[in-house]
Amino acid sequence: MGDDVSIRTASDEDVRELVEDRHDRHHFLEHLGNQRGILLFALRGEALIGHVFLRTGPAEEPELRDGLPRVPLLQHLKVTAEHRGRGIAQRLLAEAENRLRALQHRRVALGVHPDNQRAIRLYRWTGFAAWRDEPIITDRIDVAEDGTTVRTAELCLVFVKSLG
Repeated sequence: MGDDVSIRTASDEDVRELVEDRHDRHHFLEHLGNQRGILLFALRGEALIGHVFLRTGPAEEPELRDGLPRVPLLQHLKVTAEHRGRGIAQRLLAEAENRLRALQHRRVALGVHPDNQRAIRLYRWTGFAAWRDEPIITDRIDVAEDGTTVRTAELCLVFVKSLG
């Protein structure tokens, strides 16, 4: 991966200008507006090539609120298809972990669909371990063309990493 890739904190304005996916844009603007976390962008020059959201506010799922209280969640880790396999996801994860350590967090969690084997391999390789064997049910929010939202139940495996 070239040195022309930078990772930085993103603002609402950055989201409006650079995030094309309406589902991601909706999630980021809703959570940034409510001060529920930090959004990191990976940029190549001025082009957005990846992102991850560090959710520091409470989880929506009761199992996570009860079982992993005050543990931040990494959400919406994504790297554009043409930039995958170049270490960008690992850099985003490492920067997210550094930011959370600086905020005195001791652990971090994330969720992944059980069928997403590529992501599961990445998370295991970077030190995450399964929180429990069975998935939990989460809500995926989809945004229609007209801006309305629809919640859909989705299975999610939860992985946790110590930031010690």
